[in-house]
Amino acid sequence: MNGVDVTHNELRDAGLRATGFYCFGGGCQNEVISGKKDGEAYLLLLALKGRGELRMDAESFVVVSGYYYLVPPEYGCKLALSTEGRALGVRFELRDGGLERIVRAIPRMGACGSAAVSDIEYWLQAGGVPGDADDPLAFYRMDAAVKTVLLTLARLGTGRKPLTHEVRSEQALSGGGPFPMADYIRNHYAAKVTLDDMAKRFGFHPHYIIRMFNRRLGMSPIQYLQEVRLLKAMELLETTSMTVTEISESVGWTTSYFSRLFHERKGESPSQFRKKKIKSAVSAMKHF
Repeated sequence: MNGVDVTHNELRDAGLRATGFYCFGGGCQNEVISGKKDGEAYLLLLALKGRGELRMDAESFVVVSGYYYLVPPEYGCKLALSTEGRALGVRFELRDGGLERIVRAIPRMGACGSAAVSDIEYWLQAGGVPGDADDPLAFYRMDAAVKTVLLTLARLGTGRKPLTHEVRSEQALSGGGPFPMADYIRNHYAAKVTLDDMAKRFGFHPHYIIRMFNRRLGMSPIQYLQEVRLLKAMELLETTSMTVTEISESVGWTTSYFSRLFHERKGESPSQFRKKKIKSAVSAMKHF
């Protein structure tokens, strides 16, 4: 009989084992199973459409299409996507020291570029869903697909591309991280962040900074600042007893501007958002 005998586990990749594949839709909170439960599983997310937020324990990351997010085993996480958002995810275990060193060196988030996104999306989807009864090769295909994706990301991290002036500029800015100018905004969101301030700090013309943000994040620096502030405000509404005025001031907005923007973006007031979250939390507690 022609075919491949998949009855023996030796066919699975000795250095990497895929353990779960996910397709995330928008408009809701996605509780992602944490690797903390077994201490081994990494989680790789690829944002394909829309925007959102990824929380890795105490850290929050703005999720934008064309970016990947790599969650180490020691972190728990929660993913929230906008209504039109879409993301792929895969959990995997590493059983090879050399491969683990490569994966550990990959930044936890980074831009893929349109060509790489298409390639990564293809390989993740080509892997199939492990355990699919209709495809006995699914587990093995997924192992190979995930390894291909990780090596693609590792290669992107080495910057192996023609060193034009623009590429050299981005490499100089990156310092081994995904995007220091975005990091600067995340670290100073409560202050008055202006393009002129960033131009002086990083040594680039304001127009060039806008172009870099649009290319790497799909939005301007001001729009990114707004996203970061809004996510922080939502976190404070959900986790603290601060008033709406106090929260507005803590993220750098006036109360009137914050309330108007929040209603435009979320379809409800900050107070309504808080009440809904409290009601949801109380309802969840009743199940225990």
